[in-house]
Amino acid sequence: MTAGTITNYHRTMDVSALRSFVAVCRSGSFRVAARERHVSQPGVSRHVQRLETELGVALLVRHRKHVVPTAAGSRLFAYAMDTIAAHDRIIESLARDDAAVEGELRIAASTAPGEYLLPGLLFQFTEIYPRVRPHVAVTDSASAIAQVAGSHADLGFTGMRVAHPSLEWTVVAEDELVLAVPGRHPFAGRASVDVSELKGLPFIEREPGSGTWTGLRRALDSAGIKEPGYTLVMVVNSTHATLAAVNNGFGFSIVSSLAVHEHEFDQVYPARLTGLDTTRSLYMVKRPQLDSSVAHAFGDWVLARLAKGRETIEQEGTR
Repeated sequence: MTAGTITNYHRTMDVSALRSFVAVCRSGSFRVAARERHVSQPGVSRHVQRLETELGVALLVRHRKHVVPTAAGSRLFAYAMDTIAAHDRIIESLARDDAAVEGELRIAASTAPGEYLLPGLLFQFTEIYPRVRPHVAVTDSASAIAQVAGSHADLGFTGMRVAHPSLEWTVVAEDELVLAVPGRHPFAGRASVDVSELKGLPFIEREPGSGTWTGLRRALDSAGIKEPGYTLVMVVNSTHATLAAVNNGFGFSIVSSLAVHEHEFDQVYPARLTGLDTTRSLYMVKRPQLDSSVAHAFGDWVLARLAKGRETIEQEGTR
């Protein structure tokens, strides 16, 4: 990759990637840019890497505490601003012509998709349809499913699937469950920990309706492990509370890979859990007959984006 000559200028650049690049240039930080863009930090990094690969040129210089654009990056910044502005004018104009997509969008979601995947998707959707008013209830997977089944929510996004005669399920993303390690433990900084090493460790669990813990139990059952042998020290009802407890040294826990990419705690270290298949699907759930045209539009939009393969779960829990 060269420092200043753009070689692949004929390729089409993604506006989302340009937005991430502009945010990094303005803030001088991938972390700050991710927070401003409501995208995971690895997602911002991938956006920039994609641009650098497509253009065949280095766009940013990464120093220890800040990031600055290269000469080519400075030129791209100016063009990116114009491109984003033109894109927004087009979206605004088209949105004015599509008044049918308006009103309340009721969503029930478990914590992983609700806190780390949906906000970015909803942000982008409401940029296109500014008259839509999302209402998101973040709870555990079991409660989210019950809200959809009971018509208290139009759509649900969950970390588990259950047999239900009146609900339809669609996989929207793949996730991985990872071990959250407290910073003062010798395991901190390790890339992986085997499930056999959990024996005797203090553990923080989620409530029974949690999709994360349902996924862990299914993984243990599949591996023929009845009990991992850890010591239960606390039960909490959210991912944030789980990470806060780990950060304060209460013990270990299992969380979504989405959460460990975006959390603000400096004493939580993620590690892959070996000896188990910890991959899982995230689902969109709905009733077969939806009364809400807004919910129809959002569900179709989410599936269309996934079909295009433009963003992975780590990139675009984006908003």
